[in-house]
Amino acid sequence: MALRRWLIWGTGLTFVVANVAFSIGPVSAAGSKTFKIGVDNAAPKGHDWLYVDFFPRQSLRIHNGDIVDFSWNKGSIDGAHNVALQPAGAAANSFAALDLDDGPGALMFNPVVAAPTDPTCGSAANPCHFDGSKRVNSGFAPTATGNEFFVKIDVSAPKDPVTVNFICEIHPGMHGSLTVAPDSTPSSTPDQVADAAEAQFRADTRGALRAEQEGEDRAESHDSAGQRTVTVIAGTATPFVEVVEMLPRTVEVDRGDKVLFQTTTIRDVHTVTFPQGPGSDGVDPLANVCEASPNDTPAVSPASCANPTLFETHIIAQPQGKFAIDSRTTVGTSGIIANSKATLFPDHFTFSFPNEGRFTYQCRIHDHMIGTIVVGD
Repeated sequence: MALRRWLIWGTGLTFVVANVAFSIGPVSAAGSKTFKIGVDNAAPKGHDWLYVDFFPRQSLRIHNGDIVDFSWNKGSIDGAHNVALQPAGAAANSFAALDLDDGPGALMFNPVVAAPTDPTCGSAANPCHFDGSKRVNSGFAPTATGNEFFVKIDVSAPKDPVTVNFICEIHPGMHGSLTVAPDSTPSSTPDQVADAAEAQFRADTRGALRAEQEGEDRAESHDSAGQRTVTVIAGTATPFVEVVEMLPRTVEVDRGDKVLFQTTTIRDVHTVTFPQGPGSDGVDPLANVCEASPNDTPAVSPASCANPTLFETHIIAQPQGKFAIDSRTTVGTSGIIANSKATLFPDHFTFSFPNEGRFTYQCRIHDHMIGTIVVGD
């Protein structure tokens, strides 16, 4: 199950201009304007990246009563985000939470992150309201399907500029801000918004191209007591882009060699799972269920449960299956690997390959993040 196949708590359509989603909408009858902020972006052709960034992430200046349209960019094929507007000084929520009723150490996708704070608002016709006192959350939404989340900014009429912060809690550290300016100060112009978003996009892209090449260059092999181990980079990153690619995508090894999959991700999580496709459905790291006694039951969405409040998504973080991949149908997964300095998850996992063949694999969190191990004699 890929991130974009998780439950979509919010719905809507994305309006994208070229690579960067931005615009300033018409003035409403009440005199307010609508400003568009892009969520994520479209990678250059042939690349699978997540821009863990907002466009623009800063420098947007609005007035009290204006509306902000957070617009997910459909060009990010493996992206998924939420947008939470935060009161000053508030801490971000983790996307993973303890699931205490399912035993010690059990994890679930945090419903505080996954679900919108108010599912009845967030559309263009009925925006949610943010007054600075309470968190307002869009809920989780995959990027490829598109989503828009409209929020009216209703802070007290400021005499001095007020900063409003917004974050994605799926990717810790993905954040942005806007300024609510006094009415006597002009709001941002369309050209200013466009220029800031475009400059940011170009800088993000240059950084990602460098990181991708460095990931390719880091792939290596070494011998230890007669055992050769080949290293593959399972995702790398810059502060603003997650390169969701196996680097290199195809690796040739000899029978009996090991492959160490090392991730240098910053904000995302991955798995290395054999085989690619439905054959590894049984070791998916995410499982939607209805809470039940004595055992939980599989679910597709809250509507699948007799009581929708009993719906949750379990996170199975540990390795599963076999770790010696000896046939094209052998099932094995690293479990979740991530930035070990920022999470409790390990940053690497090793598989061995005792037989000749061509073995395809994937990240079960990002469907298009795939690779191939070619084992020769």
